Amino acid sequence: MRNTFSSQEWLKFIGKEKLQTFQDSFARVDNISLCFFDLEGTPLTVWSNSSLLCHQIIQNNKKRCQQEKEKSMCFLKKTQQIKLFTCYLGLTYFMCPVYYNNKLVAIAYGGGIATEAHTVPQEIIERYNIPLMPQRKLQRIGELLVQTMALVNFDLNVVEKNIGTEKTEADINVFNGILSRREAEVAMLICQGLSNKQIAEQLFISEKTIKTHVSNILSKLDIKDRMQLILEYCRIVPNA
Repeated sequence: MRNTFSSQEWLKFIGKEKLQTFQDSFARVDNISLCFFDLEGTPLTVWSNSSLLCHQIIQNNKKRCQQEKEKSMCFLKKTQQIKLFTCYLGLTYFMCPVYYNNKLVAIAYGGGIATEAHTVPQEIIERYNIPLMPQRKLQRIGELLVQTMALVNFDLNVVEKNIGTEKTEADINVFNGILSRREAEVAMLICQGLSNKQIAEQLFISEKTIKTHVSNILSKLDIKDRMQLILEYCRIVPNA
């Protein structure tokens, strides 16, 4: 099994629309700007609550904004820890690491606030409706985001080990006979964090067949996506 996974593979597993919905809700509740980027600095989502001030400044000074972002991302990739920083406009942001298979695959970039530590002129705050927030609160918001994203940080080395473990009929078909045995096998592997390609290789069938099984599983269980399947499995088998 590979030790590294691309940001796009992670995004495909999570679901781009679902990540965007989560991001929009998180940003709205905490009144911050927020976006996810790959490790090269390319946006994986569309900015939520994008700062009007940033939007205007970037139009005139895009190069400097890009340089500051790249410098901050470079620092995060080295430390792989949440970090607060202040841009040349005086706005405070955080950058958070996002992991999959215990490897850094993406970066969450959020904030766009004025803090007590780095003041922004009151006229600018009022004109662009910039949120005011203590620096420590923004730090806690970033830490909460890190903890939330850790919920989908599957350790695929453990998954690989578990795949080789003998399972009983009851273990395989945890959905009370709703799924066929093959569908239940596919569902179990999805719940262990495998992609369609990995499942196809494990079961020695085509990826197209796996997609058909996944479609049938979602339909039979009346759920929308893979994450709902995982949540349902955890509900039925709480110690899994």
